[in-house]
Amino acid sequence: MITIVSASNRKENSTAHFAQHCKRLLEQKGAEHRFFSLEQLPSELSLQSIYEQEVSVFKSITKEYISDSDKFLFVIPEYNGSFPGILKLFIDGIHPSEFYGKKAALIGIAAGRAGNLRGMDHFTAILNYIQVSVMPQKLPISSIDRILNGGEIDDEASLKLLDQHIDQLIAF
Repeated sequence: MITIVSASNRKENSTAHFAQHCKRLLEQKGAEHRFFSLEQLPSELSLQSIYEQEVSVFKSITKEYISDSDKFLFVIPEYNGSFPGILKLFIDGIHPSEFYGKKAALIGIAAGRAGNLRGMDHFTAILNYIQVSVMPQKLPISSIDRILNGGEIDDEASLKLLDQHIDQLIAF
């Protein structure tokens, strides 16, 4: 089971377009998967309550999206030279043992030129700490404003790279 995590909670974010495209690719390839967007987190999320995993909103998220997943695909936008704080909050709200021994692939997206390479490196360190093996091939996608057209990815090279990345994740 692969869980896709669209790692932005901003309304109408570009990350969701890339994550949805990955969802369609997994469907076409017959890979069992789920989709979770950080937009689904409740807006009234209490920062203190995240550490009370047994009673927090994260208990149901863990059960539905984390516990029986073997792999994760994180689609991560660049926020201020790294990844969004809401993604760290999401990881902190789930007991680390739920991630032990699992695998993850990363796709970084950015309006700039580096495709969130630094943010993917920062997030890799966190995943490694909670004993998640990260696929060595990380996919940086740059200049997303130029390759998104009406919410669809309009760049053949990027589409090909996404397809290859999904194949690598399935084989990982």
